[in-house]
Amino acid sequence: MWRTLNATTCLLIILLSLSGVRPFIISVQPTKITPSSSMRFVRPFVRSYPLFSTQIDLLDHLNINHAPDTHPSLLSFYRDTLGFTLDERKLGNVEAGKGTVWVNAGANQLHLSEGKEAAQLVDGKVRLHVFSEEKLRVIESKAKEKGFFSSSTETMLTVKCPYGNVFELFVGPADPRGSQPGSEPSDTVAGMSEIELHVASPEDLAGVERFYRTVFSCETRREGEEEALVVPFGPSQSLRFTLGPIENDDYEDGTGPHVSLYVRSLPSVWEEAERLGLVYVNPRFKRKAHTLEEAKSQCMFRVLWIVDPEDGRRIMRLEHEIRSMVKVDGTKYKSFPF
Repeated sequence: MWRTLNATTCLLIILLSLSGVRPFIISVQPTKITPSSSMRFVRPFVRSYPLFSTQIDLLDHLNINHAPDTHPSLLSFYRDTLGFTLDERKLGNVEAGKGTVWVNAGANQLHLSEGKEAAQLVDGKVRLHVFSEEKLRVIESKAKEKGFFSSSTETMLTVKCPYGNVFELFVGPADPRGSQPGSEPSDTVAGMSEIELHVASPEDLAGVERFYRTVFSCETRREGEEEALVVPFGPSQSLRFTLGPIENDDYEDGTGPHVSLYVRSLPSVWEEAERLGLVYVNPRFKRKAHTLEEAKSQCMFRVLWIVDPEDGRRIMRLEHEIRSMVKVDGTKYKSFPF
């Protein structure tokens, strides 16, 4: 007896029969595999998403340093005013009043590392989605009470953290795919929708665009008479680059702010980054990747500089922690939220 044939094979047999040609079919009996105690079966992680061209799936977190011995003001702003939840993986540091704090909102995080000296300022803005107009006004009231308020309109609230970093809040959706595993999702802040960063010139803006198109296969768009570059990904996230002053770039390599991005094919992004000489190992962190094999094993690697792929010119220092959604065996990486 023949095994069940797929639709394409059946159609081919019918066409051959109608043409007078007798089809020749080989029936292959499947080999029966008997599991043994030494065999290990791994269920692969299958990720479904719309067919975007970009490699970037998620802007996971922004890492910025806070000043030593400032946990109370840190928690007053992020937890008590904005409504972020504390990630349980760093609760020991919160209880001790020192060290790194992770705060969560939907699928995103802020990693607030304790620096050795002054806190870090981002030359730009961080944009957050809030669940409702009512929640936005509650945050506004708390920000005014605690001294974090900057300005507001009918649709937007601008606040500043204790160190001067600018946050713009809008009513917007959470990422429907899931939330960070380290805590219950915030019922106020839906997630981080965008990070805006300054570049010095239109030529630099063009080079940044070529960088993301080359290394991450990103679609990009220009806004505001070509003076803003938007790199969109996921359901509602983006990186935005605009012309503006760069005043907070005085730090040692590996100690500045960094963004963490999950990508769909780590080897593909590695190949482009290595070709441009961008692979960077930060001694500050335990996980290190000098080679592609180490990157696959660690599920991450880093680049330190955004360069223009046309001539290799360094444009801006922004460390990227580039993460894989899956481990070598095809299962989901533990920290990937979806």
